[in-house]
Amino acid sequence: MNADTSPAAPAAAAAKRPRNTESYGNANPTPDPWDVCAKLEYGGDRSFAWSVREQIIASPAAGYPRLEERLLKALAATGRTDAGLAFVCQMLALVGSAKSVPALTPLLRDAKTANDARYALERIAGPETDAAFRDALSALSGNAKAGLIGSIAVRGDTAARAALTAIKDNAAEPTIVRDTATHALARLATAKS
Repeated sequence: MNADTSPAAPAAAAAKRPRNTESYGNANPTPDPWDVCAKLEYGGDRSFAWSVREQIIASPAAGYPRLEERLLKALAATGRTDAGLAFVCQMLALVGSAKSVPALTPLLRDAKTANDARYALERIAGPETDAAFRDALSALSGNAKAGLIGSIAVRGDTAARAALTAIKDNAAEPTIVRDTATHALARLATAKS
């Protein structure tokens, strides 16, 4: 028998075989979760979003400005999806500041993206957000406008009383919008000016 049956034989044979380095060389690098979190698909892999969310939750308040910058970069990325937009807005609700208002304001004025923008903006303190909400009233209609009015009431923006009164009294507005304005005015009546 010519075959080597010693224990070292399999290792020696493996060492003589050429290594398939091509399979390792073609491996794509793992993407940065911050670069792809705005490209989520509903029902798709959320592991990148989960990673971003965990980083945000674990961050102390001193780290919020850096996280906000990364989220705003993701928000502006090409290829942003509806699910990605919703996710980024949810995260901006946690760490956003007045710096996010200019990026979110155009989204607030579009009925398709208004709810996601409102979710983030409602939690961002400051007069910039209140002004963005009041300015967007003329851009929206129907349910999107009613939602915006609700956000104004939640924030207690007493400067919106005149605009809400005009909406409440405008017979051309849908009933849901007029009713929401009426409820918002009642809530603002008890708010501090």
